[in-house]
Parts: sequence; structure tokens; C-alpha cells
Amino acid sequence: MVGGKTVRFSGIRLLLVFVATNTIMILMLVPSMTSQHSWLAYFLPGQFQAGGNYSGYWVFFALVLLVDAITVIAVGLTVLLPALGEVLRGDLETLQHRLTDATGISPEIRARLIAQSQQELDADHYQMFIGRSILIAGAIFLVFAFTSVTLSFSRALPQGSMFVSECLDLKTGCTPGSREAVNAMVKVGDVQRFALDQIARVALLGAPDIYGLHIGAYSNNPANALFSHFLFAFRLAFAVILVLIVVSLRLPHLNRAEGDKAAA
Repeated sequence: MVGGKTVRFSGIRLLLVFVATNTIMILMLVPSMTSQHSWLAYFLPGQFQAGGNYSGYWVFFALVLLVDAITVIAVGLTVLLPALGEVLRGDLETLQHRLTDATGISPEIRARLIAQSQQELDADHYQMFIGRSILIAGAIFLVFAFTSVTLSFSRALPQGSMFVSECLDLKTGCTPGSREAVNAMVKVGDVQRFALDQIARVALLGAPDIYGLHIGAYSNNPANALFSHFLFAFRLAFAVILVLIVVSLRLPHLNRAEGDKAAA
């Protein structure tokens, strides 16, 4: 049985991991911001100078946000997946048939066993609800983190080319196809629409790509391998989260129907 104690423990664990992760990140950041030669400059792109608002620090903050999002998703999975497995195994109709066929079991004991199994299944449903809620929050967190990382890296590498611009309106005289766009040309709104494009392509199973539909004017530049890998990882993670959310939403209805049959 997976009960409320496990849910409370997972909530405490989420809080502790959050605090520990952000504490480590802050301890890494403080000496870098107070030093004339930031050690972060050896690992991250952008400008790093003491006590200022520079692009390199925004890259660091975006990565902190990404780590926090991954932490929330990981905790959501640790809560949801065990409960999901218990719900998949919790077949009350099969249990009722076995108890009915078994000899030497009175109707009272059989009803008590079925009721106990129903209680355990309800506890699993509750934990599944908690895990799903954490996972939904993590998915929203992940979208913001993806947008922040994309924007901060494009600002830290203004002469780079993370995107290609698409010709979406032939009336403007642009040439059909795509061409590399310098990061300095990409605005905040362009990055936001790019993120929405990725969500739509995952949620709609790639239909926008098939029909040439775009929310924004930019796509990822395949020549930029690092950003393309990051985009693939984001799409894969978001797709897995969506599948788990849909499955966890559907299972309670199936088990409730089986529970009604067993009670009858």
C-alpha cells in the first residue's frame, strides 16, 4: 500500500532537494560575483564582471532554473510512478472473481477484503494525484527554464547562430526556405514564440511540421549541434511528461468502473 506518509515524505524531500540545490548554486555564484576574474567564465559563455548585470550571470541563473525544474520533475516521477504501478495492478474485478471461486471464505470476509483493497487503491489514487500535480508544475517550470536558457544563451553569444529564420509570408518578397539568423537579431518575443512552437509540435504529435504551421518565425539551426541536442532533450522530456499525465488521468476512471463491477 502506498499511503499519505510516502506523499508527505516526498514533499519534504522535494523541499530539502530544492534548498540544497539552490544553496550550492548560490555558494558557487557569490565568489564569482565578488572576484575580478570570475571562474564561471571558464565554463559559461557571456560576460562576467564583478558586481554587474552581465549576460554570463543570466546564463547561470537560467541554468539554476533548469536544474530546479529537473528536480521538481524527478520528485514528481518518484511519487507518481510507484502509485501508477500499484493502480495498474489493482484489479478489483479479478480479486472478486478469485474470492468468489475460493472455498471456505464467508461473504462477510470477502466483502471486507474487497473493501480493504478498495481503500488501498484509493490511497494509490491520491498519491497519483499528488505526483501528477507535481509533474504538471514541473512541466510548466521546464517550459520557463527552456525559454530562459534559450534567451540567455542567445544574449551571451550575440554573434552565434542558434536559429534559422523561416519564410512564412511570400508576399513580403522573402525567398522560400530558411536561412541562419544571428542571435543578436532574435528578440525576446521571438524566443517566446519559438518555445510555444516546440510545445505545440510535441502536444500535436508533429502535425505543425507536417502542415508547415508555425507560431513564430524561427526554428532551431541544425548546424548548431549543442542547441539542437538541448531542444531534442526538452521535446523528449515534455512528451514523456504529457504521456504520463494522460495515463494517470485515464486510469482512475478505468479502476472506478472495475470497482463498481466488483461491488455489484
